[in-house]
Amino acid sequence: MFPKNSPVFKSWNVIYPVFIYFVVTNLSMSLFTMLAVFLGADSKEQYMMLQTAAVAVTIPFIARYYQKDKQEPTVFWEHMDLELGKKSAALKFINAVLMFLAGAVLGFALNNILMVTSVEEFSQGYQEVNRYFFAGGILFEILGACLLTPFLEELLYRSVVYGRLCDMMILDNEEKTERGKKRERQSRIIAMIISALLFGVLHMNLVQFIYAGILGILFAWFMEKTGHFYGAFLAHMGANLMAVLRVETQWFSWMKPGSTAFYTATGVLFAAGCFLLAVIEFISRRNKKN
Repeated sequence: MFPKNSPVFKSWNVIYPVFIYFVVTNLSMSLFTMLAVFLGADSKEQYMMLQTAAVAVTIPFIARYYQKDKQEPTVFWEHMDLELGKKSAALKFINAVLMFLAGAVLGFALNNILMVTSVEEFSQGYQEVNRYFFAGGILFEILGACLLTPFLEELLYRSVVYGRLCDMMILDNEEKTERGKKRERQSRIIAMIISALLFGVLHMNLVQFIYAGILGILFAWFMEKTGHFYGAFLAHMGANLMAVLRVETQWFSWMKPGSTAFYTATGVLFAAGCFLLAVIEFISRRNKKN
């Protein structure tokens, strides 16, 4: 048995919740699929309904790790509680709106950028996921892909994985020296990148690795700015909602890949996203000064 402060134990402490997530989700999905086949339903057409049910079953398992981590006096959650405590109810609401919008517009812009590259054509895994993802109707796409899945993934990858990575990498800085603060910031940035890479890799196809990896860094940054995972969850929800609306409605049919409107809209969306991030950072710094 490795001691709790050993690198091996700390690394395993980061990884095993992800392992539990995959075991519970895949086992639940398999059981629900067997039940659907037994009842005579087409499991491919009902994929999103089955996936939504599997995610709902998995949430309590990951929530257990989240609650356990919050109850322990770790460096990460002490920092989160301090950040959350600095914010009024009005500021929390403003952050929630801004982060939802930032996730939506930047997710859409990133999708556009990937669409004009050849990466989607080379990723058969992504094409297969898309076929299943958009085969079950908009109701379960919104309930599952835009609500429950973002909630579960932010609970796991940001609240548990990112939090435990921070605790593993951040050295104790009781004196709060400038050198210690700088080292802590660097450790948090590295933890953001590692958690985002893990988030991207576990989507298991090239397109989503790039997409989820980039957005994963953004979501971790939102968690740092709010002191809670609600900002990351809302941004994730916004990004997924735009993807669903793009496929299931005709609202964006004017935005044909390769057209002038497409490139103009992509530029405007990206600029709007950057502006929202600047506003979030400005509000955060002003709140700290006050």
